[in-house]
Parts: sequence; C-alpha cells; structure tokens
Amino acid sequence: MKHHFIRKYRRIIQITVAITFIILPLLNQLGFTFIWGNFLNIHIGPLNLTDPLAVLQITLKNLYFPPRLLMSTGIILIIAMCFGTIFCSWICPFGLLSELVHGLAKRVLPNTFKKLNFQITGFKIKLYILSLGLIFFFLFCTTPIINQLSMPLWYSQIFQYLFIRKQISFAVLFVAVILFTEFISRNRLWCRYICPQSFLLIIAKLFNPFHLKVGYRKEKCISNKNDNPCQKACSLSLDPRTLNNLLETECNNCGDCIVACKKLGKALNFQFSRHSS
Repeated sequence: MKHHFIRKYRRIIQITVAITFIILPLLNQLGFTFIWGNFLNIHIGPLNLTDPLAVLQITLKNLYFPPRLLMSTGIILIIAMCFGTIFCSWICPFGLLSELVHGLAKRVLPNTFKKLNFQITGFKIKLYILSLGLIFFFLFCTTPIINQLSMPLWYSQIFQYLFIRKQISFAVLFVAVILFTEFISRNRLWCRYICPQSFLLIIAKLFNPFHLKVGYRKEKCISNKNDNPCQKACSLSLDPRTLNNLLETECNNCGDCIVACKKLGKALNFQFSRHSS
C-alpha cells in the first residue's frame, strides 16, 4: 500500500463502519438480517463475533470456556495477533470521532493552551482499570459488566434506541461528555488511557512478536528534535522512533506517522518483524 493512500483507505473504512451502524437498525426493521447486533455481539451471516472482554468475564466467573464462543472471540484476537490493534484505528467509530475532535482542537484552541501531559503509559492505566473492574465484577456481578465501558457499543446503541425504541439514549450524553473532555484536554484520553477492550487486543498482539507494526529506519531519518513531523501527526502523541519500548503497546497502526514521514526520507513503514527498527 502506497504511503499517501494509507490515510485515505483508513478513513473510507472508518466512515463506512460508522454509517453502517447508523442505518443498520433501520435495515433490520425492514427485514435485512444478514448483519445484525452491536459491537458486543454482531452477526454477519453465519459468522458471529463476540467481544473478547465479555467472554473473559464469563470464563473467569464460571471457570468454563463456552465452546460456541471460541470462534466468535478467537477471530478477533487472531486478527489482533497478526495486525495489532487495528480495530482501534481502522474500524472503531468512536476512534474516528475522537480523531476528528482531536484534530479540531489542534486547529481551534490557541497555541498557548497547554495540553494535558501524562508521564505514565496508557497500558499501565488500562491494566489498573481492568483489574479494578474484574474485582468489582467478581464481588458484585453475575453477568459481564466491564465491557459496558465500550465506546463503540455506546455508539451503536445510540441508533438502536433511536430507530427501534424511538428513544434518546443516555449514550448520547456520555459520548458527548467524553469527546468534550478530550477536546478541552487536547488529548485522546479514552482511547489511550481507559478503553478496556483495547487492553485485551494489546495483550493478543504481544503474544506474537512478528505482528504488524511501525518500523523505523534511523539511517533514513532526517528530522531533528525540533522538527518531528511523525510525532506531530500521531493523535496519541507517540514518537514512532521510540516504539521499541512500552510505548509500542499503545500504537494502533493508524499509519498517520508513516504518511507524515514520506517526504523526509521515508524512515517509517509498516512491517512484520520482531523489532521496530
């Protein structure tokens, strides 16, 4: 895939998925059932895809792995093992909204406005959140609860409530508050520091050291500390030149840094390898 087409193809896929989950409830009401469901459990013909986080909770609670869920959740994890967390950057409709809000904030807010900076990595914060969620689940719940913190689920439920139940879902307010907070902070807080679904996808990709990742060729890099277009292009504020450390767990393979780098010696590219450089 040519570098300058990466962002174009990604946007087409993101927008297609976002529109699909807007009109899907209407199509289902009209009798179209080849695709139905939401981002926790979606059916595409004979294929059933289930949120791995929901399956994890069921398995841990009952000490039993339902065979019927093996394929439905295994497909998602296998994709993550091979291609990294591309769901977050190529499919998730909230990821699209978060990126657009982040881009708007960079253009609208004054340059003197200080964005929030965190020293701790998002992977560690997600681990803490998931651990607390599992403890709460074991103590007080009988059905999966952590996966309710799924922003793509809330996105799809907005339109399910609107077109099927003829109601305005609380999800509208929740999503709006998160996006407004990200706009003010100029930081993609949910995707990088909170989203529990992405944690399992990260774990899956770490099982395969040869998963798709951003590769960095130092000998071709002509940028400097004061001019780093690849990091400026990253909506998660990651430096792709340092992805050999824990930050690599947070990269979602959006490819924006690769596109930004194409005019500066093409030091970045997608690759399947153990090392990023």
